[in-house]
Amino acid sequence: MTEQTPLLLIDAGNTAIKWRLANAEALLDAGGSVSDVLSLCERVKAEPWGVVGLASVASDSADAELITALTASGARVVHRATAQSNCLGLVSSYAEPERMGVDRWLAMLAAHVHNEGALCVIDAGTAVTVDLVSAEGAHDGGYILPGADLMRRALSSETDRIHVGALEAPTIGPGVNTEACVTAGSWRAVLGAVQSITAEYPEHLALLTGGGAATLQDLGLAATYSPDLVMEGLRLWLSQTLDDQSP
Repeated sequence: MTEQTPLLLIDAGNTAIKWRLANAEALLDAGGSVSDVLSLCERVKAEPWGVVGLASVASDSADAELITALTASGARVVHRATAQSNCLGLVSSYAEPERMGVDRWLAMLAAHVHNEGALCVIDAGTAVTVDLVSAEGAHDGGYILPGADLMRRALSSETDRIHVGALEAPTIGPGVNTEACVTAGSWRAVLGAVQSITAEYPEHLALLTGGGAATLQDLGLAATYSPDLVMEGLRLWLSQTLDDQSP
């Protein structure tokens, strides 16, 4: 990749929009998280960037709004990442690769490029995903489960007598009121599910990313904290895309 101006990387999730500057070699220090498109444009307008890489699990209309705003803010081109059948040695298991969440694909991509051996990639966001990657780079399948707050919302909306507006401080100890019981049950369910997978694949290096990663570690999950997996995967994907397009 010959691009000299820093790249602007954007990870648009279900609850936040994260951004980071990068170059061909690495992620840069400048970055942050905002709640909406207007705030994003305000935050990045003073930064030097040209080409944009976008990884989004938001709706098509939200993506269109974001791309329009970035173009108006000076983006030369916006490259929207999608999961692929293969990239940089990572091979998808999906018959329709593009149907995999791009955040999962990019996290696996960064994990595979920067680590040797078999991997278990855990992304603890609004939903929690766990993906297995062989030492040769083959995606051997994965799991998707609701995060702790999604469980709270499901209990509150689908039961008549459980109405919990917010989780309490994360814990897996037994609760003594409904709010505490929902909090403990939700986090124990997430932790237990992930631990059961990592225990079944002990030879896989467990890498943990996402907004709930630190909480899962505090609750006892044994995994290596890798907060930048999605952004680094997006940087790798965008660098490869730009190289492929070079004359």
